[in-house]
Amino acid sequence: MSHASSGPPEYSSKELSAKTWPDLARLFEKPEIGDAWWCWCTFHHVSSFSTPEHKPARTRAERAGKNRRNKESLVKNDRAHGVIVYANGEPVGWCQYGRREDLPRLDHSRNYQSLSPKDKNEKLWRITCFVVDKNYRRSGVASTALKAALESIRIKGGGLVEAIPVSKTDQGPGYMYTGTVSMFEKAGFKIVGPFGTGRTSTVVMRRVI
Repeated sequence: MSHASSGPPEYSSKELSAKTWPDLARLFEKPEIGDAWWCWCTFHHVSSFSTPEHKPARTRAERAGKNRRNKESLVKNDRAHGVIVYANGEPVGWCQYGRREDLPRLDHSRNYQSLSPKDKNEKLWRITCFVVDKNYRRSGVASTALKAALESIRIKGGGLVEAIPVSKTDQGPGYMYTGTVSMFEKAGFKIVGPFGTGRTSTVVMRRVI
């Protein structure tokens, strides 16, 4: 059942922490979240998966177990940050953010090199992932999460914030896990340049908090 037609429900949000980790785990164990069930938003935490310690598991089920353990370890070591969105106490959405040191994947992408900020000493934050229970899509969960994430970044000192939202896709809403250009534009972000092309196209967007 979709909740979009009955008007947007009341949402609340909490910061990811060791205390709220079980809520995030509950969200990622839902069948309604698509491929996020095996990724656990670990993709951007490593520069690549080509090193022996990051050798991919053979099946998605093995990946899911490995990535879940890695994510929990990152949370306990204060290396994973994000906002969990709730509807009536139930976790229904998630937005991951962090400093570039904790989310280094973009720095190792060839497409990113010409778009990288020129001032290497500038405090740079990244918003990399959104996960929304499909029963709550198109009802403001992602924008609620983005607003809360930006406020968390502001409280932690702010700086330059970047994201790689989807500008076009023919694969449906399940592939918009980095957010949409229109959502980021409404939050004050500007397009820096194209990042990824193919069946799903993405752009780099930034704003200062």
